[in-house]
Amino acid sequence: MTKRPNEKNERIKRRFLEFRKYAKRLSEKTIDRELAALERFDIWNGRKDFARFHIEWAMGFRTHLEQAKTKAGKPLGKSTTRAIMATLREFTLWLSQQDGFRSRIKPADAEYFNLSRRDEAEARAATTRPAPSIKQAKRALALLPESTPQELRDKAVFALLCLTGIRVGALISLRIKHIDLAEKSVTQNPREVATKFGKPIDTFFAKDFEEAEAVLTSWLTYLDETALYGPDDPLFPATALTCSANTGFQATGFDRRSWKSTEPVRKIVNTAFKAADLPNFGPHAFRHMLARHVAKTCTSVAELVATSQNLGHTDVLTTLRSYGQISRERQRALVTGEADDDVLGD
Repeated sequence: MTKRPNEKNERIKRRFLEFRKYAKRLSEKTIDRELAALERFDIWNGRKDFARFHIEWAMGFRTHLEQAKTKAGKPLGKSTTRAIMATLREFTLWLSQQDGFRSRIKPADAEYFNLSRRDEAEARAATTRPAPSIKQAKRALALLPESTPQELRDKAVFALLCLTGIRVGALISLRIKHIDLAEKSVTQNPREVATKFGKPIDTFFAKDFEEAEAVLTSWLTYLDETALYGPDDPLFPATALTCSANTGFQATGFDRRSWKSTEPVRKIVNTAFKAADLPNFGPHAFRHMLARHVAKTCTSVAELVATSQNLGHTDVLTTLRSYGQISRERQRALVTGEADDDVLGD
């Protein structure tokens, strides 16, 4: 049976999380993960007073994580274990600087919350994420219907993802004024658009996606000429629902507001790929698609840098490490010089 929370521990955890939120400026999502990591350690350790800290706790907790299982009965992933240990390392380092803990905890004690070198390397290794090819994305886009306003909106959502790889959180917060068809751009102003880390991002349409541009143009024309929407209205308004005694809830046009969650976008993307008899890719897969396509076809370093900026990455290495993985077949073709059109094409 789990022991009741230790009041002293709870107070010190709250102080630490306030430090992480306000001094280190971490997001609520990250704070929640760190709280879960601290709680996991606290429960495992029997709610013992943090002031009695000993390095054996860190070593024992590492062994515990190495043997821990998920709800599905599988071992914890190395990246998950690494994230938990990183939180405990930061927590211990912070504790060593607090009144009442300095005499018991030294900064070096935090280093015991580390994985083995082998596990650390495995946790850091970039995994190959599934992503569609350009041809697959174009096929799925072409098969999407557009006979009703709602279908046209959904197709425009898919089209904008093809053109930009924009993060889904930013996509649902876009307003009409953020799209410039003449310049082929999306202005992600963090004061109005939910960008990652609140960064301003200027994104331009990927080349050779004329079909997607045409769909987006049709949607904007509908919003302007038929729906009579203005520049400050949402680019992708939520579906309006009305309740009927006979048929229940029914879609009746649009609400002049944005979606409250990213789930509708995920459903649109999943449905589109399923209809095209393709794997169940998610919205984030478009970022991998665009980065890999450019990594495969670019003719200059500048083009790689431009793509990195387009995706909102501060460092081009982020694009290459996380999104630009080269397949085994592509690696063989480049190293051996035996280029194969089937391998190098989309």
